[in-house]
Amino acid sequence: MCDRSIDGFIQLIARYRPDFPEIIQGASIAQIDAFAELVYQVSALTLPLDYYNFLLKMGVSAPGFVVDTSQPGWGERVPWCAFMEDASPDIESLYQYYTYLLEDRESPPSQCLAVGVFGMDCEEFFLECYQGVAGRVFTQISDSKVFWAESWVGHLHKRGLRYIITNHLHIKAYSSITCQAASQLAELARSYGLNVLWFSDAFDFCAASLDFEIVLYISKYATSPWFYLAGKKQPRSWIFDRRTSPVVDDFWQFLKRSEAFGKI
Repeated sequence: MCDRSIDGFIQLIARYRPDFPEIIQGASIAQIDAFAELVYQVSALTLPLDYYNFLLKMGVSAPGFVVDTSQPGWGERVPWCAFMEDASPDIESLYQYYTYLLEDRESPPSQCLAVGVFGMDCEEFFLECYQGVAGRVFTQISDSKVFWAESWVGHLHKRGLRYIITNHLHIKAYSSITCQAASQLAELARSYGLNVLWFSDAFDFCAASLDFEIVLYISKYATSPWFYLAGKKQPRSWIFDRRTSPVVDDFWQFLKRSEAFGKI
C-alpha cells in the first residue's frame, strides 16, 4: 500500500489514473511563503510540513479533486471538492480568506488552520496544528466540531479511496447500517484477512485485500455508519463469480446470511 505522505496519496490515485502526477499543479514556493506569512500574522501558526507539501504538489489544481481556480468570482461560484465537498482548498481562495480575517481582526479557532473555505459565506474546514504538526481535520457547525480524520494525510487518503471506489471499482453493496452492524462488518473484514489500511481511524473504517479484489469502506463509523463494499471490475460480477478467491466467496456468503445486512 502507498506510504503515509502526500506522494503516497498521489501514488494511490495514479494506480487507477496514471496521468494524475502530470495533471496536478502545485503552488510556487513564493505563493506558499506569502500565504504562510499571512497565516502567521492572523493566527501565529506555522504551516505543518504535510500541509506545506500538499500546497507544493496540489495547491493550485488537482483535477477530479480540487475546483478550477482560474474561474473568476471566487465569492460567487459554488465550488465542489472531493477533499472537502463544498469547501475550496486552493491557495488562492485561502489567501483571500485570510486577508479578510486580517482586515477584520478575526481568526480561526485557536491552534487551527483553515484548509478549505466556501465563498463569501466562509464555510470552513480546519486542521488542528500543534507545534507544527498536522492533526485532526474537522468542520464546525454552530459550536460543535464534526471530525473527518485523525490527520491531514490520512484525510487525503480516505477521500482518495472514496474516489477510487466511485470511479474505478465495481460497487457491489452500499447501505446505511447500525453502529453494531458496522462493528460486526469491520471484525468480519479482519477475520477474512483484509488489511486494515493505515488511514482507517475512529471516524472511518477502511480495509482492502492487497490486490483490491475486495475493498470495504465504512464512513462515519462511530456515529451514523454507511458502508461500501466494492472490488475490481470484471466481465462478470466479481462477487458472484465462483472463479474468484475463496475469501471473496466466504465474505459474501457471510453477508448474505447475516440479518444485519438484509438490505444488501
